[in-house]
Amino acid sequence: MYGLYGTEGAVKVLLVTAIIIFVCWLIWFYVHNPFKFPYIVLRLDVSKRRKPQITDIIDEYLNEHGMEFLEAKHERLISWKKRQKERIPTMLFSNHRLKQYKSVCTDKPIVVILSRNHTRYQQRNYQKYAYTVTDEQDRIYLRWKWIINRYKQLEEIGHECTLREYGIKDQRRLMTPALRKQIAERDNYTCQICGKYMPDGVGLQIDHIIPVAKGGKTVPSNLQVLCSKCNGAKKDKLDF
Repeated sequence: MYGLYGTEGAVKVLLVTAIIIFVCWLIWFYVHNPFKFPYIVLRLDVSKRRKPQITDIIDEYLNEHGMEFLEAKHERLISWKKRQKERIPTMLFSNHRLKQYKSVCTDKPIVVILSRNHTRYQQRNYQKYAYTVTDEQDRIYLRWKWIINRYKQLEEIGHECTLREYGIKDQRRLMTPALRKQIAERDNYTCQICGKYMPDGVGLQIDHIIPVAKGGKTVPSNLQVLCSKCNGAKKDKLDF
């Protein structure tokens, strides 16, 4: 280099190269957004559902797990926002950084990812081996207030079912075999009026304490085991 440009020319080339590198870095530094929004990610498995209702999936999660996980993540989100607001005024290009910060912030911080597991097979040493592949089926963004309101409504109905199920008109079709078994085991296969024990299930019926015709819901707290005789005598009366 020295032979081609001379010492002075070489210094100029190095200086121009350094300036170009610095300008490129400055442009990158200016354009690069240092803020990454910490979304509250909720991954829910819908492998056993053909046509999942997103609201049902969320309600079932809230009924089973409550708000503990989501609230912890929300606290971290609030702390992150506070730290960034304190940090931005001290940063180079602070006005530009403020715009970048606002560009990543959103009023829908909750991401619900619905995933489905699929079984795949591969041949190895003349034997077939199964392995699981997880595919993302859908991704929904939700507001924090929506989740809070949803949880409060579920609290009002005792977290016994989803809001859609609670509001459905045909409550009788919600009486699944699994729910029948749950109530029978809870009540020890015993009629809650006369005390008849029916371990073999013969004559055992699951009754709505407040009849469906009078607004009763198909939820555990409104269900009881009755024998066929007591259930026939009760009919749609509120009091036996």
